[in-house]
Amino acid sequence: MKSVIVAFSNPLLANWATAVLSRHGYSIEYTCKTAGDVARVADFCTSLVVVSGFQFPDMTAEGLMGILDGRLAMVTVLLPHQRDLVERSDLITVPYPVATFDLLQAVQLVERNAAQNAASLGGAPVGKSRPHDRPAEEKLQILKAKEIMMDRFQMTESQAHRFLQKSSMDRGLKLIDAARMVIENSLTF
Repeated sequence: MKSVIVAFSNPLLANWATAVLSRHGYSIEYTCKTAGDVARVADFCTSLVVVSGFQFPDMTAEGLMGILDGRLAMVTVLLPHQRDLVERSDLITVPYPVATFDLLQAVQLVERNAAQNAASLGGAPVGKSRPHDRPAEEKLQILKAKEIMMDRFQMTESQAHRFLQKSSMDRGLKLIDAARMVIENSLTF
């Protein structure tokens, strides 16, 4: 069974997308309400595709696409008033209300493209190849450090990630080392 991630801030749209995809043979691996939630599960999921709305409480689908950096392919459902807001030409969109056939066709298209890209890159992320992928233990430590900063300083997930990146660059550290310092409470803010 194929799996997808469903990400909508609107619970009615999330339920609709879940029902449509489930009826047509898709397993919903994660259901997310914010872009930060999608970014957090992107490193751990087996899905290649996220079906999302355009506007999240923490950012737009375009911002999420930039953060995902090719780890997941996206199909974005646009409400009528959001159609003029899209700036990225590489964002695959379907207008709402959307026919079931059109949604499934878009998901299958990006799923095929994502699988072909991953195969041609030897299993690398969908958008581009990376010299190495982080071990799961490092991913968990980075996630934990971001959660600490989000709790302590009321940051969003993307702000915490950017802060970790900037801190590591400013100090000449690897990202994982900066994350460990946050966990150990030895990184000065």
